[in-house]
Amino acid sequence: MNYFQQKLKQILKARQINQSKLAKIANIPQTTISKWLTKNATPSSKNIEILANALGISVGELIGDFGANVQLTDLDKRFLALPYKDKEFLLSLLDSCNEHYKENI
Repeated sequence: MNYFQQKLKQILKARQINQSKLAKIANIPQTTISKWLTKNATPSSKNIEILANALGISVGELIGDFGANVQLTDLDKRFLALPYKDKEFLLSLLDSCNEHYKENI
């Protein structure tokens, strides 16, 4: 079991939230949450941020604060400073560009 699975299970147990309720709060399919908790499936960074926001915690708290060993670039810092909706927009834009690129290879 990875750190993310352990931490998410711990938070859900402490708050008495089941997978179904988390799915409703985060607007993520319950089957997806189940895969994250029972298999070695890892959520995307976008879904980790959605989960953290739904649970009212930081991303670092959910996945482990390994920031002490990571040097953030100016671009990373600018992205992290953006409001959630702006991050969501940029990520969807990047996904669209990536799909377009894959289709035209």
